[in-house]
Amino acid sequence: MKYRFVPPGKPLPGRDRDGPGHERLPQALLDRHGARVLHPSSVPVADGWPRPRSTVYRARTLLVPQTLQHDGFLGPVQDVLERVGMSLEAVDAPDEVANDPSLADVPTIAVLKPISNPNLPPVVVDAWVALTALRSATQPYKLGPVLTVDDVRQITLEHLLVGTMITGSPEIDGNPEIDGNPAIPGYLSASGDSRIPVQVYTGAPPRLDLADCAKQYGRRPVIAVLDTGPRAHPWLDVTHVGGGVYATTADGFVQTNPTMQAAILNLATAAGASGDPDRKPIKSPWDTPETSDPLVGVLEPAVGHCTYISGIVRQVVPDATVLSLRVMHSDDIVNEGELVAALALLAAQLAQAQDPANPKPGLMIDAISLSLGYYDESPSDVLYSSGLRTVIGKLLDRGVPVFAAAGNNSSSRHFYPAAFAAQPGNQGTPPVFSVGAWNPNETRAMFSDDGPWVTAWTYGASVVSTFPTDIRGGLMPVEKVRDRESLNPDDFRGGFCVWNGTSFSAPALAAEFLKALLAGSAAAPLTDLSEAGTVARAVQALRAMGWQGG
Repeated sequence: MKYRFVPPGKPLPGRDRDGPGHERLPQALLDRHGARVLHPSSVPVADGWPRPRSTVYRARTLLVPQTLQHDGFLGPVQDVLERVGMSLEAVDAPDEVANDPSLADVPTIAVLKPISNPNLPPVVVDAWVALTALRSATQPYKLGPVLTVDDVRQITLEHLLVGTMITGSPEIDGNPEIDGNPAIPGYLSASGDSRIPVQVYTGAPPRLDLADCAKQYGRRPVIAVLDTGPRAHPWLDVTHVGGGVYATTADGFVQTNPTMQAAILNLATAAGASGDPDRKPIKSPWDTPETSDPLVGVLEPAVGHCTYISGIVRQVVPDATVLSLRVMHSDDIVNEGELVAALALLAAQLAQAQDPANPKPGLMIDAISLSLGYYDESPSDVLYSSGLRTVIGKLLDRGVPVFAAAGNNSSSRHFYPAAFAAQPGNQGTPPVFSVGAWNPNETRAMFSDDGPWVTAWTYGASVVSTFPTDIRGGLMPVEKVRDRESLNPDDFRGGFCVWNGTSFSAPALAAEFLKALLAGSAAAPLTDLSEAGTVARAVQALRAMGWQGG
């Protein structure tokens, strides 16, 4: 497989304003997830704070670092919010995160609630209004409590992230990947979807058994894929048990983590109970449901996403393991608070794996793949205020590179977390890679985001990979004559499809990194679980791939 690293470039004057962002998300989707679009021309702005750009955020929540969740800070915060008819209730971080002192500055969800105040009109709870009130309270000439700029800067909106594959189903009205983007139609099938069923004449790439892999490499390398969760496919060792429940096998290619998944569920459930009723907790690690409208039967835009990504990894580095954590709904939506929590759980697990007194090989993680993202409202602040950047930094410092999709809006506007690649990490540690998509002829795909913050390129258009074998949508073949018919555009019983998006470039490059780890395991053993050893091993593998950063 070919790929290319590109060093981060200098910002292009004015170019970060290219592209609309995600303000075209359909209203029904926003309502389903309790979200709003921030329209810069129609919102209040605190004095001295930057005017925002468009973004999509959850209306009833903010993200607040655990270090600020004490009475000395929350007391003045409540006094400020009371003036705009709201109060704030922090939701406890998962125990694994709360009990790790190194993760104390990682934010967790805080829920906004209306309060009864006879001096105020009925209140519409809005996170941007609350955040603006807190920012205004940093001005010493304002009446009431004064908060410090450094503290308030750490409080952020909870963004809505979307997956980075091309969907294109015409029934998904206003899909951000196709609405208003003339670059997309050339990547769609006649049915209007980017997923096209195909058949392959090959078996699963051969994989060493556990004993032989341990003998040759020391252990299997592990890539964590935070996405929709897996479904049935023989290449991935995932089978359908029944009733939307699936099962993995011991040492199967894809694994799940029930403890982490339960922690993510508990966090979302607690947020809902605290006053965020539109939050939809992800109740299982599996990629279900496949359609939100059984009567019509049109497939959800993100269904099959994790299965497809896992198949890419299987093709590139079959001796690896995919650790799947479900954070993405099948309608293509990710809540930032749950993504941050999932990454923090991985960081806590990594700390256990690297414990000098008692290293645990079974908990080791070597790479992170993120095929999702959002456009931030404040590019001047995001690099040092984002809780998502904070928790990703914890992983980088422990030697785990993050491979993030660059986005599919044909834009140079910074798309996060991929655009964190523009910010140098700590000296000597692996970075975030922002991965753009090539066509099969190695030209840059028309849909791919681009700009000086995109630091790597590989194939992401017309890629063939695994797709769940138990998915059949409601569309019918265009023609059917006696016992013959044309292609059924959403019958995937063959188990493979063609798909497009930077969603698939990021895991492909991450898989090449795992492949380089295996190739260099004689000189940099995978059995060295120390933090220093992990960092050195990752940098060595990246150097062997041609990376010249650091």
